[in-house]
Amino acid sequence: MLIANALVAFYRSTLRHRLYVALNIAGLGLGIAVFLVLSLVARYEYGFDRAVPDAADIYRLDEIWNLPGRTLIHAPEVSFMAFDPLRTDFPQIRAATRLAPRRAAIDTGHGDPVTIPVDFVDPGFLDVFSLALRDGTAGDALAAPDRVAVSESTARRLFGTVRARGRRIFITVDDRRTLYTVSAVFRDVPRDRTLRPDLLAAFPQAMKDVMPAFHIWESSSGQIWLRFRSAADANALAAGLPDFVRRRASMPPQLQPGWYKLALMPLLDAHFRDLHLYGGDDDGNSTDRRVVDALQIVGVLALVAAAINYVNLATARAGLRAREVALRKVLGATRPHLLAQFLAESILLLIPCAVLGLALTEIALPFVDRLGGWSVRIDYLWLVPRLVAIVLVVGIAAGLYPALVLSGYRPAAVLAATRQPAGGRMGRRLRNALVVMQFSFAVAFAICTLVVNAQASFLRQADRGFRQDRLFLVSLESSRKIDARQQSIMDNFRALPGVRSVTLSDRQPRPNSQSNDTFKRADRPQTDPLLTVEWVGRDYVRTYGATLLAGRWFDAAHGQDTALKPGYADGTPATASIVINEQASRTLGFSDPSQALGHVLIKGQIRFVIIGVARDVRFRSPRAPVDPQVYLRTDDMVPFAVIAVRADSVPPQVMLDRLQAAWRTLAPDMPFMGEAAATRLAPYFQPDARRGQLFTLGAVVAVAIACIGLYGLSSFSAARRIHEIGIRKTLGANTRQVLALLIGQFLRPVLLANLIAWPAAWVAMRGWLAGFDERVGLSPLQFATVSLLAALLSLLTILGQTIRVARAEPAKALRHE
Repeated sequence: MLIANALVAFYRSTLRHRLYVALNIAGLGLGIAVFLVLSLVARYEYGFDRAVPDAADIYRLDEIWNLPGRTLIHAPEVSFMAFDPLRTDFPQIRAATRLAPRRAAIDTGHGDPVTIPVDFVDPGFLDVFSLALRDGTAGDALAAPDRVAVSESTARRLFGTVRARGRRIFITVDDRRTLYTVSAVFRDVPRDRTLRPDLLAAFPQAMKDVMPAFHIWESSSGQIWLRFRSAADANALAAGLPDFVRRRASMPPQLQPGWYKLALMPLLDAHFRDLHLYGGDDDGNSTDRRVVDALQIVGVLALVAAAINYVNLATARAGLRAREVALRKVLGATRPHLLAQFLAESILLLIPCAVLGLALTEIALPFVDRLGGWSVRIDYLWLVPRLVAIVLVVGIAAGLYPALVLSGYRPAAVLAATRQPAGGRMGRRLRNALVVMQFSFAVAFAICTLVVNAQASFLRQADRGFRQDRLFLVSLESSRKIDARQQSIMDNFRALPGVRSVTLSDRQPRPNSQSNDTFKRADRPQTDPLLTVEWVGRDYVRTYGATLLAGRWFDAAHGQDTALKPGYADGTPATASIVINEQASRTLGFSDPSQALGHVLIKGQIRFVIIGVARDVRFRSPRAPVDPQVYLRTDDMVPFAVIAVRADSVPPQVMLDRLQAAWRTLAPDMPFMGEAAATRLAPYFQPDARRGQLFTLGAVVAVAIACIGLYGLSSFSAARRIHEIGIRKTLGANTRQVLALLIGQFLRPVLLANLIAWPAAWVAMRGWLAGFDERVGLSPLQFATVSLLAALLSLLTILGQTIRVARAEPAKALRHE
């Protein structure tokens, strides 16, 4: 009977108050959709690597450098020299593998070679990471040096089918065109994984011979992954790493004890923690945990704001049902009976809201995926119970106070009154407080959105010390064939139409590795900082557009400018020129760049005279500080070099096609690894830009929910105050005065919301911006702009209702009840 009465009452109430119901469904539907979408996003981010079998037992070996004059470097890459001694010294290791990611030319024997990512690993890779195999067995997949395992998508790309087992391919490594056999095909790895291999190949001996990471402790260009039987075994190895480094690591004498350490990184922590490591965000795959938590909080607050709308509108409408409640009580209805009925009505109203929210979630997720770079899917087994909980919790929480108000009316007082009760001063204060809460959230979120977008825009447009436009980068793997043809390749590039200049260096935007060395000031031998070393060819400044702050750049007319080969020749006493960056000038103790000119740096038997100071160049993440760096000029071959090409106004893809065609005339079987500089740097900026767009959408929805509630409340209040306005006009008030009074009263809680929103937004954004080495400042203009826009939108929301009431004729207004 209770359910039947609730259904009948709900149906009649819906017919009588269509606007009220529509506003509630729209507001709550939007709030539920925002909550569901952002909850699914947070679930996706926090679920990274959770589905990997025995993920809690998998760890990565990281290295930590604590060097004088440098910020602490915690890097996810490590020297492979630690691999064999670790397995010997620590029996707790159940399985281990090295991993060296490369881009390689794959030749199937049909058509031109295809350049794709290849992960060179040890046979134990599949003992550490279990992959879902479509064809083949884990024990056989990488058992021999000539075997590879490919993903389904890679098999389709190379062979046109997933039935690729037994097919043969050629992979060129160090000038050796090695034949491999596809021994296994694994299913495509989901996007919520730290490692997403396309092609796994056993390390060829040629790579082990030439890669410095296999022979030098201070060289790191790959990863070591370990699998343990339990967390206790992992903790035991972590505790023994300091002693392991002292016993096993053979470092150059200039590296003091304690400068180099090893540490374990749990796989389940890597997704969030890698963003803050040196080079850990080079692939754009890591995420700031604070951003994910913020999105989750935004979802909860959006749902709370939508529930506030319901409470506001329901309490405001309570007076309209006062006589209905009085008559029900006269006819025998008890307060618990009425309380249950009104709560049931509240929950019934949540059902269409939940359906609308679910439909909006389905529509929004594909767009949100593209915006944030996610691959979020709806899991109804996870979603439906939570949706039911939302209906019950929000329905009860949002409907409880209105139900208490409605069921508490006294029949005699209500039926004897000439007007229906409006809730009194307490009701008005509650409604105003809820409006303040709503707009506090909306304004704070909008301010944060403005700052996030401003920071993303700043990072895209900030001076990185070189020009990104029309700059193309071609990476060279170090091999005898490529090293011998560096100059020929550059000459071919220079001859292409549209090419303005070409240069060579061993650093590049988003580098995989870099060289560092210690230098002493001749006049201060105790100053021995570690500086990044970059070997550069001619036309470097012209190609990159680097800027000098003091002195000059290298000039072939000066003999000592090109006196050395990479590696400082054979250590014979010599004098050479050097250019440093502004960070190095500060690290070396110079208060002004011009003071560094003419000073001498000493490295072994070589004296380097500082001839210039260049503006800092940012090749790495904007979150990371700029390294102190020196430039050395050479006309000789540079190992692991990158060729930079400055082009005229040529479409990027056209220029890349020309570069690739020129490359194939000299190295047709070697991978062409060229791309625009802007493309290579994009992973540093796209995540923040995409999340800024997501925050923008969230801010729009938050303001929309607040405005929906304000519109409903103003509509109700305006209708209730027609009689009051008639009296004011009779006593001499004009339309303008009445309009100013009503607008001021409606906007007062909106303006008060800024007192809460401003400090909250300032604290949140100050902490977030602290994670960037370069960042925008927090300006009062940002806060004032959002507040002004919020006030303007609120004004537009209530203006129609307010004007209608203010212009009402006194005679009609006094007859209104």
